[in-house]
Amino acid sequence: MLNPKWLETFSTLVDTGSFTRTAERLYMTQPGVSQHVKKLEEALGETLIFREGKQFELTRAGVMLKAFIAEQEKLQARFLERMRNDDPHQGNLRLACSGAMAIKLYPQLLALQTQHPGLSVHLEAAPAERIRQMLMENQTDIGITTQKFDQPAIEETLLGQEALCVVVPAKANISGDDFEALSALGFIHHPDGKHYADLVLGQNFPNHYKGIEALAHRGYVNQLTQILLPVAKGLGFTVLPESVVNRFEERDSLKSLELNAPVSQSLYLSRKKHRELPKRYEAAMDIVHDAMH
Repeated sequence: MLNPKWLETFSTLVDTGSFTRTAERLYMTQPGVSQHVKKLEEALGETLIFREGKQFELTRAGVMLKAFIAEQEKLQARFLERMRNDDPHQGNLRLACSGAMAIKLYPQLLALQTQHPGLSVHLEAAPAERIRQMLMENQTDIGITTQKFDQPAIEETLLGQEALCVVVPAKANISGDDFEALSALGFIHHPDGKHYADLVLGQNFPNHYKGIEALAHRGYVNQLTQILLPVAKGLGFTVLPESVVNRFEERDSLKSLELNAPVSQSLYLSRKKHRELPKRYEAAMDIVHDAMH
C-alpha cells in the first residue's frame, strides 16, 4: 500500500509545479519533498518526474499516478457523501429470526419494500444458534430469538411474550389435562418441537412427561407452514406459537387445548453493540414491534 503522506506530497507538487511552494504548503523542507518523491519512485519501481533545473515534467508513470490520485479523491468524496447521507429508503435490511416470526414479519417487510423500492429485504429463518453466529460474523444486523445469548458483543432487548399452544385436531375429544389421550394421539415433530414440548408439556404434566423421546412420533415436518397439516388431518398433535396456529389456513380444523398452566416464551431482539443501525432500520423496527401486538 502506497504511503498516503508520499501521495499527498506528490499531488501537491503536481498542483503547485514547484518544490519550494510544495514545501511551504506542507510545512516541509525541499529535501523532504524530494525524499517523498524518491520513496514513491522506489515503491513503484518507476521514475515519476524529469527535472530540468528548477522545473520538472511528469513521466508516463507520473501522469498515471496523478490520474490514480484524482480517482481516489473522487472515490473518497463519494464514500463520505454516502456515509453522511443516511437515506431511510435505500439499502439492505438484514434480519434473522425464527420461522414463526418470519411468517409474521415477511409480508410487512415486503410491503415496506414495495413502498420504497430502493430497499432490499434479506430475511433468514434460522434457529437461535445460527442467528447468534450470523450476528457475530456480521451476516445480519438484527436477530429475533427466544433465547438470550449473553454475549458481551451483543445487545439484547426483551420484545415481549408469545403464547405457546398444544394443538390437536378439532374433532379430538381431549382436554388440557389429559396426558394419556395426548400420548395416544402421538406427536408431530418439527425443528423446534423438543424446545416447545419441553416448555409446555414439562410444566403442565411434570409427573407424566418424560421427554420428547418418550412420545409416539406420528411424523416430522421441517417447513413451518406445513407442520399443522397432519394435525388438521387428525394424525397427531404438536406444540407451536399461537401466532402460527392463528395464521393456518385450515384453522377451523384445529383446536388449542386450555392448559392448567399456560406457557409463553420470551422474544429478544439482538444486535451488535456499538454498531449504529442506518435510518432505514427505523421502519423495520416499527414492523417488528407492531408484530408483537
